[in-house]
Amino acid sequence: MEPSISPPLQLLDQLGKLTTSATANSALMLISLHGLRRIGNIFGSRLSEQIMHDLIQQLECAIRPDDRILRPGRFELAVLISGLQNRGHAVLAANKLADILGTPIEISKKDRKFPFSIGMALSPEHTSDPEQLLRYAEIASLASEITQTPYQIYSHDDLESIVTDWDIEGDLDNAIANNQLSLHYQPKISARDGRLLGAEALMRWRHPVHGMIPPDRFIPVAENMGIMPKLTWWCINTALRERIEWGQPASSLSVAVNISALDLTDERFIKSVLGAIGIWDTPPELLTLEITEGSLMKDIALSADILKRLQSYGIRISIDDFGTGYSSLAYFKQLPADELKIDRSFIVNILDNDLDRHIVSTIVQMARKLRLDIVAEGVETALTQQQLIELGCDIIQGYHIARPMPQAEFIKWSKSHD
Repeated sequence: MEPSISPPLQLLDQLGKLTTSATANSALMLISLHGLRRIGNIFGSRLSEQIMHDLIQQLECAIRPDDRILRPGRFELAVLISGLQNRGHAVLAANKLADILGTPIEISKKDRKFPFSIGMALSPEHTSDPEQLLRYAEIASLASEITQTPYQIYSHDDLESIVTDWDIEGDLDNAIANNQLSLHYQPKISARDGRLLGAEALMRWRHPVHGMIPPDRFIPVAENMGIMPKLTWWCINTALRERIEWGQPASSLSVAVNISALDLTDERFIKSVLGAIGIWDTPPELLTLEITEGSLMKDIALSADILKRLQSYGIRISIDDFGTGYSSLAYFKQLPADELKIDRSFIVNILDNDLDRHIVSTIVQMARKLRLDIVAEGVETALTQQQLIELGCDIIQGYHIARPMPQAEFIKWSKSHD
């Protein structure tokens, strides 16, 4: 009999029986069918219910007769597995269920996969308390969703990570008003003569509880919350304002700001960039907008259109992390760019790895034909810098030159560098 939506108490009751009567290890797997919710919103509840019905039948065929499937929510399933010999058997079961959920489904005459996450908690390894077991499985399911992996087994690190992300999400929107955000600047110099050409502005957030939070932690949260355009505007506005404070060299120094693919979907983005340039009386060519190659591939046509319009005003466009995208050469000719930044993964081992050296050389030659500046980031030694000069790189950035530093330290560094 197909499981109907179960009240929370019914699920807890079943978990209680599972954890008290099992003679061996048991597991709770919580399955969240994120894509099914979207299908219901687009095509209607009848189709989503039919898909859920089919999935439940397939899952029931994959589990043993003594195992149970409950439905705690419209787009959620709970699989209760008993009599496991060890954690390895739980992993095998999770893989089997993930294979079924990952099989494409035909919708509107097209085979489509939809996202899901599986969170697993084990009894008695994690806890024998039904409420705690359910909570741990929920946390593991969230971890699976965040890491975009088919399933996750609960760990205490998941708990700390989820709690931190919860704090980040709750506080990020107020971080600007509370003066918690700041910019650090990493110098960019000429590879051949060492002249200071400008700096990349990197956001930092000092959270009142969690301390300094790096951008690779809070930027994805900002994108999920839909406040990335607000954050980007703050970064551009602050960078252009602080650039004026660099003093006499600022008249010729450029500042680079990272932008998100989501910024390019905001119809106000171009207007806000031009507005910031106007407010701080900045020559457009002294502002560089950096965007990663991978994020551009999400919508190549839209990205190219917006970047071309920005470029038409004189703003420089830099393709960051170049060489790591799966379609670099196939799509690159569509993208407007003034600069390529070779990903640091090719730079750090360039002295010892012939393949990395060959890749860098190939990228430099291609960029030369397209009349683009080439930036090498992740330069950590003088020998690496010399090798990059020989290969033809124009601009160097990395710890060998200087680490990212607060505004006051950057001003002091720039004066001593001169």
